[in-house]
Amino acid sequence: NVDLYTMAGVPVIEVKRTKLDGWGKILKRFFDIIVSFLLLIIFSPFFLILALIIRIDSKGPVFYGSKRVGAKVKKIRVYKFRSMIKNAERLKKKLLPKNERPDGPLFKMEKDPRVTRVGKFMRKWSIDELPQFWNVLKGDMSLVGPRPHEPHEVAKYEKHHKKLLNIKPGVTGMAQVSGRSDLEFEEEVKLDTFYIENWTPWLDLIILIKTPFVVLLKKGAK
Repeated sequence: NVDLYTMAGVPVIEVKRTKLDGWGKILKRFFDIIVSFLLLIIFSPFFLILALIIRIDSKGPVFYGSKRVGAKVKKIRVYKFRSMIKNAERLKKKLLPKNERPDGPLFKMEKDPRVTRVGKFMRKWSIDELPQFWNVLKGDMSLVGPRPHEPHEVAKYEKHHKKLLNIKPGVTGMAQVSGRSDLEFEEEVKLDTFYIENWTPWLDLIILIKTPFVVLLKKGAK
């Protein structure tokens, strides 16, 4: 959304506003608060049952807070149900040579030995991400937006990737309902950039409606 033209012999760069500026941003935040609050109430009994299962399955806390980069490069802590063994981050360094996503800065490993038995089930159905509704209510995330990435991944971003940091990351998003882990990183960037430049409340609603169907079909789930 940048135009370059000449005015009276002087080069001018015009940065266009998107629909997520001004009232669009306010409307999106209002929607996030209402929906995330209702979803937290609806899922609260399920959270209690799942917390008990996680504690029985393996040692460690029920929830895991992962450091991620939010809007305007703000550091945030994204909450998930713990799906890995303790000290998983330390073991990640040893597994980096086995990364199955060489197309970008992200790390993916289909048969990650750090994932617990319950964790495999939760990841298969994206249940581990449900606590992120709390992040939405807090204001660190949005229901719909680009995926939140880790600081060391963002450090490898190229210039055109950084546009994704203009808005809050989302629990789901354009890329998540269009292939999830099956997409190459550049494809994810293009989809999320399209979302930022063409956002409407209806687009958010469509993505939210499509998300559970994508999860049930297990499309791109790893």
